[in-house]
Amino acid sequence: MASETYEFLKNIYDGEEVSRWNYPDKLIYDIRPARYPSSTQVIIAFDSDDDFLDVLGIDNDEDIWTWSKFMGRGYYGDDVDTERWRSDWEEGYLIDSFNEEQKEKVRQILKLTNPKLILTNENTHIVAKFLMNTFENEVDDIIYDYAYESEQCIRREVIEILEKETKNPFLKHGIVEEQHAYKFKTTVGILLNWYRTLKAEDEDLKGLLKVLVERYQKNVNRGDWAELEYNVWCSDFDKETVNRSFDNSLDKMLEAAEETLENNSDYEEYIALMDRVTKLGGFDKWINIQNGNRIKFHDIDRETNKLRMIYAKKGEWNGHMRSVNNVEDLNTMIYNLELFESIRKILRKLL
Repeated sequence: MASETYEFLKNIYDGEEVSRWNYPDKLIYDIRPARYPSSTQVIIAFDSDDDFLDVLGIDNDEDIWTWSKFMGRGYYGDDVDTERWRSDWEEGYLIDSFNEEQKEKVRQILKLTNPKLILTNENTHIVAKFLMNTFENEVDDIIYDYAYESEQCIRREVIEILEKETKNPFLKHGIVEEQHAYKFKTTVGILLNWYRTLKAEDEDLKGLLKVLVERYQKNVNRGDWAELEYNVWCSDFDKETVNRSFDNSLDKMLEAAEETLENNSDYEEYIALMDRVTKLGGFDKWINIQNGNRIKFHDIDRETNKLRMIYAKKGEWNGHMRSVNNVEDLNTMIYNLELFESIRKILRKLL
């Protein structure tokens, strides 16, 4: 038995008057009369994403959910899944991605807050953990902005793939897309031809299009979208915006770090000492200096600049604890220990 849709179209083709406001099929959006009845335009509209996907043979729940998330006309929220990207911070990947200027800011922050921790290519995960514990809000901002830009980039890539797979799907059949996944244009003559060719006179318009796709688009690759957002390559990540966020948060950390030394009356000497220690090799490891002597920096008092170290002369195994509070004394001790010791003896007598 012929469907109401088929009979409606046949009546138009035969030149009969039909209602312009009461269509028998939910997919018929508009009828636009032409000089010849067979050329009368039929505007098809999918008010439901589910109907459009069903016509294209997309019936997997995960594929439908992916479409709804990235292409759906309803509101599905714009929340950023920061937890997905938090591990990139915790494992040090984000710090690895910093440019050299940003890494230098990290080094300066560490000098002011945790002098014994020096940024290297091997300990970014340790630095990341310390910064998270010390500057939680600023690190959260970095993670959020990185996550947002990452997800926006992924969204663009996924949408491009979904659009490509579903663009103008009925074009070869004479049904032309006017608005992607929503509105299409054809004629009464074309639709009746397909009804008769497919022997689908009993189908409504959705049923006809579904049969058309099943018959002629068996080799078209659509679907399998469930893992798409995790597998796409993000080719246009907005690094410039992310760098601005990184810089802003690092500047806030650096400012807060500088405030922690407000009780240090000789801030510049502290920085000079830390620069010298870093250049020599850092804390907690033996460093060979001249004449077979060794030195191991132990710690530094962030308020008094007292830098403690173990100095081992050639042939000594354990060495002896010594301290300085300025770069000049440090250099004297390293390169002329006898002079350093004699100066110290004189100073002790004077005091």
